[in-house]
Amino acid sequence: MDIQKLFNEHNSVLVCPLEEGREVIHSHNADKAFKTASVMKTFVLAYYLHTGADMDRVITLPKKNLIGTSIMTELRINTATVKELLIYMMSFSDNSATNALLEDATFEAINDFCVNVLGTKQTVIGRKMLDFAAVERGEDNLTCLEDCLKAMRLVISYPEGRDIMSRHKCTDRIMRYVFTNDIEYYGKAGGIPFVVNDIGVLRLPGGEYMFAGVLTYKDNGDRARKLCGMAGLAALGLERPIV
Repeated sequence: MDIQKLFNEHNSVLVCPLEEGREVIHSHNADKAFKTASVMKTFVLAYYLHTGADMDRVITLPKKNLIGTSIMTELRINTATVKELLIYMMSFSDNSATNALLEDATFEAINDFCVNVLGTKQTVIGRKMLDFAAVERGEDNLTCLEDCLKAMRLVISYPEGRDIMSRHKCTDRIMRYVFTNDIEYYGKAGGIPFVVNDIGVLRLPGGEYMFAGVLTYKDNGDRARKLCGMAGLAALGLERPIV
């Protein structure tokens, strides 16, 4: 399995142990900024975990703020606890929940957390979900895989973080070639036009946590999804599907 044949200027790949200081398996454009899509939501989760937020605190958002791609919109729910919003955001990639959390936390606080706590270099959260007018103004959400690795290290260090992230399963990317329930997986996929992203942590049978991440922009979609799957296999030290 030669994953490097899929590397190009339109993608970024990082596969390595989650623990700091360990040897990297694959690194390609890992410090290059890409559009985040919903991968950005991992940084929001990390912020709420680190700040010790009251998970039972109730947040109310105006019904006019219920937007597409949202179970809150489908069910016309406009009040939820912080934990419920985090679960909606991570498991269903709920954009209404995400925007409610962004407004609650503020962009300034989350960006400050990314730089001064996580030590990120390329991460900027500059707009709410589905705010296409902001994109036209040049305001966007950006990150790199080295920054994503830092966020995942923090999230995985919290039992509540692992619980929330374990509820999201995207089967056509990092876990594309994994057909067993024996592998613990914590991840967040993201996709918007021209973007196919996925980051995740896989726990090996022996207990070691491995990080696998792929960010793309204007890459071929089928190649991007194959690259994600091969990154997942590489994290597991495998060359063929696991069943």
